Amino acid sequence: MWARKIVAASLTAPIYALLLACWVVIPQYPDSGGVSDTVNGLLMLTAAYLAVSFPVIVTYGVFTSVFSDWVTRRMSKRFGPLVSFGLHIGFGLVLLWLSLGAALLYWAIDRYLTYKGCRFGTRQVWSSLVIPVGVIVTAVGVVYLIGVMQDVMHRLHG
Repeated sequence: MWARKIVAASLTAPIYALLLACWVVIPQYPDSGGVSDTVNGLLMLTAAYLAVSFPVIVTYGVFTSVFSDWVTRRMSKRFGPLVSFGLHIGFGLVLLWLSLGAALLYWAIDRYLTYKGCRFGTRQVWSSLVIPVGVIVTAVGVVYLIGVMQDVMHRLHG
């Protein structure tokens, strides 16, 4: 169970960071300096949100989800998913709407992995922790490359 929870956290964090960045950046697109500025903003906010949210999701989110499953196992199977959903909402309200979205996404991914019967070994769990780090490095790297390309084009075309 712990392995599935950690993998779910590793999948939740990048998806949530990207959705949150889209929610902030895309409504401002007409006011921005163009597509490259929007992409830069989107990637930088994704990296920033992911760097902040991933440790919280992998600690607080996993522990509260394990507690939620523990409570759910002691109830009837009929109401288990509903109680689990309610507990995820309750624990997700710690930062109001900001953490609620992550909690609901985490619950959905964890339920999906449970439904599919996914079992993860230690190596897979450790490998899953690389996903958020890879997303951060990739996002920052792409922003850096866009900046380099813009600088080169500016120097070539004055």
